[in-house]
Amino acid sequence: MAAWRHSKKKKDQRSNCKICAQRELGGAEVYELQGPGGSSLFDVEKAKQIVSDGRRAELLPASGLAPFLAASHYEEAHLAHVDPDSPGIMGQRFSGLFLLDGVHRAARCLQQGKDFHTFVLSQEETLSCLVLQDLWESNVGMVARELRQLLQDHPDMAYVEVELDSGPEALEQIRKLLTAEENARIRIIPAK
Repeated sequence: MAAWRHSKKKKDQRSNCKICAQRELGGAEVYELQGPGGSSLFDVEKAKQIVSDGRRAELLPASGLAPFLAASHYEEAHLAHVDPDSPGIMGQRFSGLFLLDGVHRAARCLQQGKDFHTFVLSQEETLSCLVLQDLWESNVGMVARELRQLLQDHPDMAYVEVELDSGPEALEQIRKLLTAEENARIRIIPAK
């Protein structure tokens, strides 16, 4: 009888957890990545299938977890329900690596000061898990916005020199998005 009460208590705790309750309903598990340029939805189950190919999980030291979690949302109430020893999955996008699976496990590891292990998807593998993408602005638009911000951050400089790895068409589009004054203050050097 004591074992039954224990498991009922554990189930009651999980039913109060928004994430556990949602997972009990079933359905596809997706991860939403949001950034200044838009949002993307990834199929977590597909990512899990890809990393089940025998690859080794890589170490992500506890000291390196905070930047990945700063860009992610997690529910504090769910942390006690996850196994921090189960590896996560890192995806790759424009801005670099992100936690596609295992945010709560990583947060628990950070809380406990433990290292976290992750499988790393290539950029192509990450793209194969992409279910939906809603870009609010193009990459060209993001570059123009960042150049504009750079100019605002350095108002005392006559010009700012930047190295961009873009084709001639993209550079032309970037120039069109900037004002004449901004174009006069930006010197773009092609990446080597």
